[in-house]
Amino acid sequence: MPVTHVPVTVSDAATYTFLADNSGLTHYVPDLTADCTFTLPTPKAGMWFDMVYAGDAADAQGWIITTGSDTNYFKGGFVFLDQDGDAIAPADGDGNSNSKVTIATPEPGTRIRFESANGTNWYLSGYVLSATAPVFADQ
Repeated sequence: MPVTHVPVTVSDAATYTFLADNSGLTHYVPDLTADCTFTLPTPKAGMWFDMVYAGDAADAQGWIITTGSDTNYFKGGFVFLDQDGDAIAPADGDGNSNSKVTIATPEPGTRIRFESANGTNWYLSGYVLSATAPVFADQ
């Protein structure tokens, strides 16, 4: 019998915590009614999560994604695609302490991955479609 991986549908709430048990599953984020803070669990080697914006138009709300600690900072980054087509650029943190990223007004097609190869950091990849470039920061 084939293995089925049931994706996670994120609720419309002000906070969301990724569960370690949901590693390897795609998380579909709806068109939100308020900004939402997404908290990643303590990283473990091999753990990963995908986030996909599941709305039909630009979300008026933002995603604030945090590792919870500057010790578990982000490495890598996203491809930023400006929604009006005048910019395609990398979006990445400082590679030594940025543990929070804000994605303002994601558009359909936004898909990002958080993956821990070493059990300490979260490695980013994917693409963000928006009118505003992602912003990285420390806690």
